[in-house]
Amino acid sequence: MEHKAFGAPRPGLTYWDRPSAYGIAFDGAGRAAVVYCQGKGCFLLGGGMEPGESEGDCIRREALEETGYAVVVGEKVCVGEEYTVLPTGRPFHPIGHVYLARLGERTAAPVETDHVLTWLPVEEFQRSTFLRYQSWAMGMAWELYQKRQKESKL
Repeated sequence: MEHKAFGAPRPGLTYWDRPSAYGIAFDGAGRAAVVYCQGKGCFLLGGGMEPGESEGDCIRREALEETGYAVVVGEKVCVGEEYTVLPTGRPFHPIGHVYLARLGERTAAPVETDHVLTWLPVEEFQRSTFLRYQSWAMGMAWELYQKRQKESKL
């Protein structure tokens, strides 16, 4: 499992460290389930971990809040992090633990109504997200997904 950092802390800035977890589900046709937020863009399904929360529990909670879907969390793919400054000017250091996932049943209405579940081609997501670590993690997940698909056909 790879761990990759993007950028470096700039002297004089105090970064907001945000441990997070994400699940990436694929549809078999080169598309991934991601969330679209009006005015903010596309992001991986998941988000910030609550104190004491496991990575898997975070993905399940966030997926339910964002989309209303239950998620089955699979194999861990990678960890990506990034040193960036948000459009608000706040220094931000997300640390994302990324897993393969599978969407289950829709069990509730989404709580976060500004999040829309969207199936995007892998390459389109990689071009459209402003977080470099999420673009990289999508590529890592897609490679692992394809490898696991081939192995299951042997």
